[in-house]
This record gives sequence, C-alpha cells and structure tokens, in this order.
Amino acid sequence: MDALAALGLKFKPLIVQIVGFLILFWILKKYLFGRITGMIKERGDEIKRAYEQNEKTREDVRQLKAQYEKQLQEIQEKADSVIQEATKKATQAGQEILEKTRREAEQLREKRLAELEQEKKKAIAEIRAEVVKLSILLTSRMIEKTLDRPTAEKLADEIIGEIGGGHS
Repeated sequence: MDALAALGLKFKPLIVQIVGFLILFWILKKYLFGRITGMIKERGDEIKRAYEQNEKTREDVRQLKAQYEKQLQEIQEKADSVIQEATKKATQAGQEILEKTRREAEQLREKRLAELEQEKKKAIAEIRAEVVKLSILLTSRMIEKTLDRPTAEKLADEIIGEIGGGHS
C-alpha cells in the first residue's frame, strides 16, 4: 500500500475505479460489443457477398464476351460466304453475258456472210443475164452482116468495147 501512496494513489478510489471499469466493461461487452461484433460480422458477410457477386458478374461478363466473339466470328464467316457467293454469281453472270454476246456476234457474222453470199449470187446472175444479152446481141449483129472473118472480128471488138465502156 505504501507503494500506492508513494505514487499518489489511494486504495479505496482505485478499487472503486477498477470495479466501475469492470462493470462498465461487462455492460459494454454485454450490450455494445455484441452489437459491434455482429455489425462487423454482418459487414464482413456483406463484403464477402458483394465480392462473390462481383466474381459471378465477372464470370458472366467473360461468358457474354465469349458468346459475343463467337457470334461475331459466325457473322464474319457468314458475311465472307455471302461475299464469295455474290462474287461467284457476278463472275458467272459476266461469263454468261460474254458468251451470249459471242453467240450474237457469231450469228450476226453468219447472217452478214449469208447476205453477202446472196448478193454475190445475185450479182453473178445479173452478170450472166447481161452476158446472155450481149451474146444474143452479138449473134444477131453477126447474122445481119455478112460473116466474113474481118467483119466478125471487128464486130466482136465493137461489142467488147461496148461492154467495157458501157458497163464500167
């Protein structure tokens, strides 16, 4: 006790303070610490749930991203397929147009050749008719004149001159 007195502490108030502190501690423990501990535990559980929810959300986001990338890849493949098909069809259409144009050009050429052949035959027929007329004319003139050799040659030269000069 002398040590307490030397420190300036009195025994009775010290005991009262210790008992008061213990009562206060017991009251706080019973009513306050339990609630605080409960609140801390509740807050910890809430944080844990939020963390788990956050992890679940991240996993959902990863799955959605994977689905999105898969769909994007499928769409890209489909677009490439459509483009290839359109290119193929355009190439076919171009080939068909070229082939049709070639056929039409060949038909037109054949038609023109047939027309030229007809014109040629017509011209030959006209020339033959003209030769026949000239032959008849030559024969009739030869008959009209007496047929001596110099007269026949002169007559033939005249008719040939008429043919060459009259129909050039």
